[in-house]
Amino acid sequence: MKNGDGAYIQAYNAQAVVDEQHQVITAADVTTNASDALNYTDMLDQSARNTGTHPKQALVDAGYCSDTNLEAARDRQLSCGTDTFMATGSLGHDEQVPPAPRGRIPTDATLKERMARKLRTKPGRKTYSRRKAIVEPVFGQIMTCQNGRQLLLRGEDGARGEWRLLAACHNFRKAFRHAGTAGLAAAIG
Repeated sequence: MKNGDGAYIQAYNAQAVVDEQHQVITAADVTTNASDALNYTDMLDQSARNTGTHPKQALVDAGYCSDTNLEAARDRQLSCGTDTFMATGSLGHDEQVPPAPRGRIPTDATLKERMARKLRTKPGRKTYSRRKAIVEPVFGQIMTCQNGRQLLLRGEDGARGEWRLLAACHNFRKAFRHAGTAGLAAAIG
């Protein structure tokens, strides 16, 4: 992958779908694509296979924003009921999302313009703001508590296996904290 300086480095893009209620990882993968845009559909499909249900909402950052993903989000809403909130661009550090314009959405508005407007409504801002409290702490916990900043195994399959092991360990920690020793013993027995 290319780094910030434009040089090619041995690196992977770790992906995760995280449950809001308990911060449990429902899907995990590693790719060699620097952009997240190619992973939107695959990750939500993996989460649905792993849990047996499609997520009610998907809160995804601007890295996933593409015409293909906006079309997929629209189709997923109709077929699976997943309401996607996809950032259409990045904001500066202290920059606030401007309020949505009043009136009806123009009939000729693109999917990107419609999504941007959806995120600028009060409910859209409130919903999307939760993303930082749902998925970002999971990556932080894996990096600090499990030393997951650098993967030790080489090759895409090795890196994928290690990332999924880190995700499983993260989930075991969450289950233990939620259920405690007695709860885990009851679940096993």
